[in-house]
Amino acid sequence: MKALIIVDMLNDFVTGVLPNESRALPIVPAIRRLIDHARKDPDWLVVYANDAHRADDREVSIWGRHAMAGTHGAMVIDALAPIGEEREIVTTKRFYGAFDDTDLEDTFIDYDVTDVVITGQHTDGAVRHTAYGAFFRGYGIQVPTDAVCVLGDGDSETALNYLVEMYGVVTTTSAALTGRQPLKTAYSKPGL
Repeated sequence: MKALIIVDMLNDFVTGVLPNESRALPIVPAIRRLIDHARKDPDWLVVYANDAHRADDREVSIWGRHAMAGTHGAMVIDALAPIGEEREIVTTKRFYGAFDDTDLEDTFIDYDVTDVVITGQHTDGAVRHTAYGAFFRGYGIQVPTDAVCVLGDGDSETALNYLVEMYGVVTTTSAALTGRQPLKTAYSKPGL
C-alpha cells in the first residue's frame, strides 16, 4: 500500500502567521489531484501530517507561536481539508517530521504501507524531515515536484537534490502518479 502524506498545508503556513502564499497556493491543484486519486484507489492511504503545537514546543521557541493545537491556524486549508474517509489519517505533530513522536509508523504497519508520496510544505524543512523519517524506516519515497514548495526565498532545486542525494527519493510529478504521464526523475545525483 502507498501513503500520500500531505505535510503542513495549514492556514498558518499559507496565509497566517508564517505565510508562504506565493509558493504554497500554486501547489494546491497538484496536491488536490493526488488526494482525489488516492481516495479512489483502495491501495492508497491519505495522511495529513499537521503541526499542532503547545506553547512549550521547541519549534515555537524558534518560529514563534504558529499552528497552535486547536486553533484555526493549525487547520488544513479548505481546498485540501480532510473529509473523514476510512483510509484518511490525520496525525498531529509537534516537530518537523511526520514520524517524530507520532504514531504514524504504527499506523503504516497496520496498513502494510511500503511506499510514501510526500507533498506539502516545506521541501527544505518538514518535507525533508518527513523524508528522513521514511528513509530511516525503509519506505520507498517519491516526491512530486509540483506538489511541494520551499519556505520563502529557499531554493527548490537545492532542496529536491538534497532529498535525492541523501535519501534516494524518486522525484516525479502529480500527473505521473495519477497515470497522466510516465514516471520520471526530475533531479538526480551529480555525475549520474
